[in-house]
Amino acid sequence: MKEFEKIYFEYYSDVRRFLLCLTGYEVLTADELTQETFYQAFLYFDRFRGECQMRTWLFQIAKNVYGKYVRKEIGQRQTAESQIKLSDVADVAEMTEKNEQLLNLRKAIRQLEEPARSVVEYRIYSELSYSEIAKLMKIREGNASVIFNRAKAKIRKYMKEVYQYEI
Repeated sequence: MKEFEKIYFEYYSDVRRFLLCLTGYEVLTADELTQETFYQAFLYFDRFRGECQMRTWLFQIAKNVYGKYVRKEIGQRQTAESQIKLSDVADVAEMTEKNEQLLNLRKAIRQLEEPARSVVEYRIYSELSYSEIAKLMKIREGNASVIFNRAKAKIRKYMKEVYQYEI
């Protein structure tokens, strides 16, 4: 128990920052998902085999928790979208351009196929090194770098073609 408490305090801010990036800086959602991540890690702590760094293992759990959250949200949004009024649409249209660009960038990342999407998420949101990504995904470090650079080029092309953004 003390060992896990130490892990919690050591990695809490890293996991929270990762989830903040994934959620588009929705603080309450990221905080909730961070707690769920550590709850899941606590439940399965005995299954941690030490094949990767603790931080990497926690990021994988966080990514899975986030994925479950997104799947749940999609179902709820589809129900809510059928009840949206026209006045609500005007409010959504007032988003700032910066927020819109960030959302579009996240959408572009989600359009990537695996393993590119995971490599980009780990590299950008978690700030993992290519070495850490390689261990986590069981690929070579050089492959992680190549996948990231190719994905980055696809994201730039997508953003330019779909949104006319130069990034």
